[in-house]
Amino acid sequence: MPSLTGLRFVAAGGVVYTHSFLLMNPDVEDLRPEVWVGASSVSLFFILSGYVLTYSARPTDTAHAFWRRRVAKILPNHVFTWCLVVAALIFTSTAATVSVSGTAANVSNLFLVNTWIPSQRFVLAGNPPSWSLAAEMFFYLLFPSLLPLVVRLSRRGLLIGAGTAIALTWTWPMICTFVVGPDGTAFFSFWSVYLLPLARLPEFVLGMLTARIAMTGIQLPRIGAFPAGMSVIGTIIFGSRYLPETCTYAAATVIPIVLLVHATAELDRCGKASLLRTSPAVFLGEISYAMYLVHGMTLALVVLPLKGQEWNGIAIFPVALPLVVLASWLLYLGVERPCMRRLSTPRARAAATP
Repeated sequence: MPSLTGLRFVAAGGVVYTHSFLLMNPDVEDLRPEVWVGASSVSLFFILSGYVLTYSARPTDTAHAFWRRRVAKILPNHVFTWCLVVAALIFTSTAATVSVSGTAANVSNLFLVNTWIPSQRFVLAGNPPSWSLAAEMFFYLLFPSLLPLVVRLSRRGLLIGAGTAIALTWTWPMICTFVVGPDGTAFFSFWSVYLLPLARLPEFVLGMLTARIAMTGIQLPRIGAFPAGMSVIGTIIFGSRYLPETCTYAAATVIPIVLLVHATAELDRCGKASLLRTSPAVFLGEISYAMYLVHGMTLALVVLPLKGQEWNGIAIFPVALPLVVLASWLLYLGVERPCMRRLSTPRARAAATP
């Protein structure tokens, strides 16, 4: 489904947009839409991941083979960018790298376990955008056990499961808003709703269920990809003004996003015209993972020289994006693609393939 590959670039672009804004305006306190575009983009990544892995699952695949392919995809880029960031911190004598606690936090990021720890020092350690990889690795660990359960569900069970996943996406943020929030533990609410891998599992499972719904022929509301995308934008604008902060991380946009993923996939299943299926969009989607990991470093190189010249995040985005794309392409060509070819398939099987 090439249109879903193109959609990945839209999600990566949303993250780059938000981080451009935040780097130029680090003291922003109000829930402006620019801030929550990135949060919704991460939710889109999680739902897309569950959808694509389920739709493309091989009946004869084994858990070991699946985990091998996921490790070959995720770890090389992560380890490479982590080394670059930590080397830069050491070179600039940043205190976080010379203290014991800083070293422990950075190492926890290397092993993708840092977001399980409710500490700002840990969740922002190493290469900060890689925090979501801890959630993805958690999803991948569970996927071989979750897939048979999802496949065995009846049509009614799939719809009930999807409704339950959506309800869970809303339940915990509301608990944090009305039970945890009043105690003044703002960071704990943010961590437990946005960063904790277990809290993001319903979005991944919702993507899996939506894929099975499509594969079994259940008719969902007929909404085109463009109207679904506009509904996501409209929800972000509305939610940033009227909804509790914890609900804007994922809950507010979960239904529009899952409809967007379904509608985009339908473009390919029905052979309809799709801008996301064009060669440039597919290429950008293929380098989107590299873009996600390398954009923070690239933005820092662009933002720091311009920060004192009264640029804002919206203006700097079109300047920084081409440089981010270039850096992502180099990482994709130099690290991601070669490692995928060498590591995703056992050597014995690769040697036997003519």
